[in-house]
Amino acid sequence: MLTDILVGVICGLLMATIFLGVGIYILASKRDIYDRLGKFLPQGLSPGAVMLFLVIVVPPSWALFGVIAGLLYRLADESSPNAGLGSSNFTFTLAILCFTALVTLILLLIRKRLVWLGLITTIAFAGIFGWLLPMLASWR
Repeated sequence: MLTDILVGVICGLLMATIFLGVGIYILASKRDIYDRLGKFLPQGLSPGAVMLFLVIVVPPSWALFGVIAGLLYRLADESSPNAGLGSSNFTFTLAILCFTALVTLILLLIRKRLVWLGLITTIAFAGIFGWLLPMLASWR
């Protein structure tokens, strides 16, 4: 069980790195993002403080998600330990792929188009939690 939690934290932190990298690239590539953020924030709260808050909060949040994913993998591995889809647990990988497709569909409906950076993030999510987590957790 501790191995699954540790693997979940590792996968969550890897996902946080990719998520922050893509997010920072999006924010840095828009020249007027600082001014646009300043319009929506309350008086006295700078966009720099919001970005610093995100850099501090995002990695532990993804690590917590990784812990939950690791525990769900443990549950899936105990209840249905069959391999498939190139993973050590078919059920868990299929659930992650369905969740990724659902989130991508919701993002497409909200944004009307999904830029390539969003696709990078969703593909990385599916790869990290769908295949890397089961592979690392099966090394126990």
